[in-house]
Amino acid sequence: MAIIDILVVVDCLGAVAANDLCNNVYLADSLKFLGSWNEGQCDLHTLTQTGQLVKWRVVPVSPDSTVSITGFSGQLVEQHICRPVNTGLENEVWEGRIQADPGRYTYQLSLSVDGKNMSFIPYIEVQ
Repeated sequence: MAIIDILVVVDCLGAVAANDLCNNVYLADSLKFLGSWNEGQCDLHTLTQTGQLVKWRVVPVSPDSTVSITGFSGQLVEQHICRPVNTGLENEVWEGRIQADPGRYTYQLSLSVDGKNMSFIPYIEVQ
């Protein structure tokens, strides 16, 4: 079973100026055309399987900006679907193993964007 990588690219200047993270992020996962959809949008829908490892990585568009993952909440965590943990790489990479029966689950991904706390809600679907 392959690891799924989810990349979150943030336009930090745009997000802070507009006070809107959803329209200033680009999400993609390593599944490409194998089932995930809404690539490039804040509501990426990633397909997974029970036991699969998922890794989230966040990077800023501008090298002068800073962005880091501060945590996860919502169905993903509350229903014990997956418990992402910081891998120790400056809050840029978190990972967790899917521990759930089939279903579609939302999660809130919280970020620190140039020092401002912001979040958005993508999906994980367990097949």
